[in-house]
Amino acid sequence: MVVAAVALSLFVAACTSSTDTTAATDPGGSSTTATTTTSVPESSPTTLPPTTVAVSASEGIPQDVVDELVDEIGELVRETEEVRGLPFLQAPAVAILDEEAFSQRVFTMLEEDLDEEELAVDGRLLQLLGMLDADTDYYTLILDLFTEQVAGFYDTDTQELVVPASTDGFSPLQRTVVVHELIHALTDQHFDLGDQLDEQYENGTGDDYASLQALSEGDATYFQFVYLEGMSPLQAVQAAAEALTIDTSVLDSVPGWMRADLTFPYDQGLTFVASQVDIGGIAGVDTAYLAPPVTTEQILDPSKYVGNELPVELPPLTVEVTGWDLYDEGSWGEWGLRMLFFDTLSPGMLTQTASGWGNDFYRVFSSGDDVATVIHYIGDTEQDAEEVANAFVVHLRKAMGAGGAVESGGGLLYNLGSIYGFVDRVDDEVIFVAATDKTVGADIRTQLGL
Repeated sequence: MVVAAVALSLFVAACTSSTDTTAATDPGGSSTTATTTTSVPESSPTTLPPTTVAVSASEGIPQDVVDELVDEIGELVRETEEVRGLPFLQAPAVAILDEEAFSQRVFTMLEEDLDEEELAVDGRLLQLLGMLDADTDYYTLILDLFTEQVAGFYDTDTQELVVPASTDGFSPLQRTVVVHELIHALTDQHFDLGDQLDEQYENGTGDDYASLQALSEGDATYFQFVYLEGMSPLQAVQAAAEALTIDTSVLDSVPGWMRADLTFPYDQGLTFVASQVDIGGIAGVDTAYLAPPVTTEQILDPSKYVGNELPVELPPLTVEVTGWDLYDEGSWGEWGLRMLFFDTLSPGMLTQTASGWGNDFYRVFSSGDDVATVIHYIGDTEQDAEEVANAFVVHLRKAMGAGGAVESGGGLLYNLGSIYGFVDRVDDEVIFVAATDKTVGADIRTQLGL
């Protein structure tokens, strides 16, 4: 499992280094302001002398530069302990790579971790849902996007921090990257972050994984701010200037929902972590790892985390499609609904519609080039469900090109165009079915008794 710092989050951090408040962009386009307390503990004993930090470096970096970087990393280890208020339990391993070696390692890592066949199914589902153009190669897009955006990463499997450096050593912005990744190393040592993420990724709903990732990245980003604010004014300006030169051409070319989704763990996670610091100081963030947020709803509205508002009970779907693979199942969550309707609803309506999320469960089926999905949603109230049902109707027409609808069995059936679509609401629950194969769509609906 890799925990990475993306370039866009560093741009945001660098450009707001000297302010006491942080504007976090809402996916609907509005801005929410999180008050960030930048005080650090009076003392945080360093348990590791700099010489114990295990550092490896590319052969192309001169030895005198490596020696300077080793000293610098030792200093950054101490500063990370101070701003985060936790000591390292064991020496972190750090790999310093030149630009070519770093790019190659990122590319190799992504090729190993990304399954081209699975991403092809993801791409077809996103195309069916009107979230991706029909001619988009989703695998290549994801590979290009993350190759461009990764500015450093902490590998929880090997417990190694990997950062790029020029032969001139770390720039001011790269120092903040190192601190960001060292915070991941700290939380992994103290709270088994890597194991928690692996467990959620393998056995969770998807929404719980996204919420834990937001806690982790929000933590690293928040204390990256703290470190940045402690820099000299000149270094802060240099970091901001460097951030402005970051190439974001691939990021700029992707749909808006994808950009919002990529930065969600950083900006929304930052807001969440700031709220925990406001309540309990740095110890409040530590406590959050012991009882992590379980939904993106809790990340988006921290009061629901504090109040322990859990998803409404909803039985999992049991429908099957004969001859098709059950490709995936889980929960879209409140954040997922915002992404689904990102280009369908106005920013205000998007937030209002998604914030009534009570719970949901989905299944995705695939066969060759065909794909089908069913979503069972329950709102906090009947009005919330009505808003989501209306959003699905608008989305079918506007984003999915489903054409006209006919009333059928109490719901709305879309089968006059090239796809199958169906929406039905009963009280506070909504069923949505979409498929590239109309027979399969109708079969799913029949199994649901609709």
